[in-house]
Amino acid sequence: RDGPALVGFVFSGVDITPSHRAAAVLIDTGMALARTISVGRALAEVSLQLRRSLVADGVAIALANDDTAELQLAHVSGMSEESAALVSRLAPVWLEALATGEVVTTATADDGLELTAPMTSSEGVIGAITLSLSRATRSTRMAELRRVLATISAETAAAIDRAWLVERVGHKRRLEAIGEVSAGVAHELRNPLFGISSAAQLLRFRVSNDPVVEKNVGRILREVERLNSMVTALLEFGRPHPIDLAPVDPDRLWDEVIESQRGLLESRGLTLRRTRAVPATSCALDAPQFSQVLLNLLLNAAQAAPHGGEITLATTVSVGGGWRSRLHNGGAAIPSEDLPRVFEMFFSTRTGGTGIGLALCQRIVDEHGGTISLDSSPAQGTSATVTIPVTPVA
Repeated sequence: RDGPALVGFVFSGVDITPSHRAAAVLIDTGMALARTISVGRALAEVSLQLRRSLVADGVAIALANDDTAELQLAHVSGMSEESAALVSRLAPVWLEALATGEVVTTATADDGLELTAPMTSSEGVIGAITLSLSRATRSTRMAELRRVLATISAETAAAIDRAWLVERVGHKRRLEAIGEVSAGVAHELRNPLFGISSAAQLLRFRVSNDPVVEKNVGRILREVERLNSMVTALLEFGRPHPIDLAPVDPDRLWDEVIESQRGLLESRGLTLRRTRAVPATSCALDAPQFSQVLLNLLLNAAQAAPHGGEITLATTVSVGGGWRSRLHNGGAAIPSEDLPRVFEMFFSTRTGGTGIGLALCQRIVDEHGGTISLDSSPAQGTSATVTIPVTPVA
């Protein structure tokens, strides 16, 4: 303006080149993933940034299963195919990207392109990201898109690692808190139980000829014995021994556990069919504590299996470098509403069960850096899967 009069206009413009756009995408994605968020939220955020900023038609993200190392579709946006068909088509490309460690470019039937980048971290394979681009996007931007996708994949892997770490730390703290309470409760229960047991036995001695008294005293003593076993389990859970790691073949520990329970298997007419990991491997284990995990799993399987039935045990070494054990019985399935709670303290689906055994198993496996899971269905029965990393002892 020249005083009150309008004499002209000034325009200012910025040239948004592909490089500027790519830098903005990386900054936005990095800021979104910098804070610790859940895995699901991280995947949704990455998908949104890729589709909005890189003009992608669709995004598919696969994550590696902890137990089997198999890649499973974890997030999909903008893809027209059914999940099963999409996984079947993309699985070879995901594996190729993970094998080469580079972005893989593939052509689609509609003359478009798909870019697939691996997601890995210091912990191993995390998954892969596939980006679907239309024909209109195929231009000189491809080199830039590949670099951006590779960088975003690395950022996503770091965010997922961080989310998993926070989840594990939170779980460990919950177990520690439960352990402190358990040890306190067990300590308070032990003396009263001893008093009840002593009084019942004295009563049995004084009134030895009364069948009614004898029957009820026997019931008291059986319940005291059951509570004592629970107290022992609580103390074991609440006052864990530090793990003492040494190189051990976990299949050898299975041999010892199976041999110790041969009488139980025979008394129930159970057949144990076994497949061993080949070649044999070595893991950093606390042999006594890890044997307790295997023993609890075998006892649970034997008690749940139908009389005269079959239990199968298969151990393998996975592609991701972990020892994996899968114990299966053909008994009644665990109800679907109960399955998410099987590792909770004091939760049991078996009459008379303490609900401590599986919680103790999970704590021991966690301390070894492994995972434990149960899956169950009426058609397949119940399987317990334990995975332990194959790592040398420091």
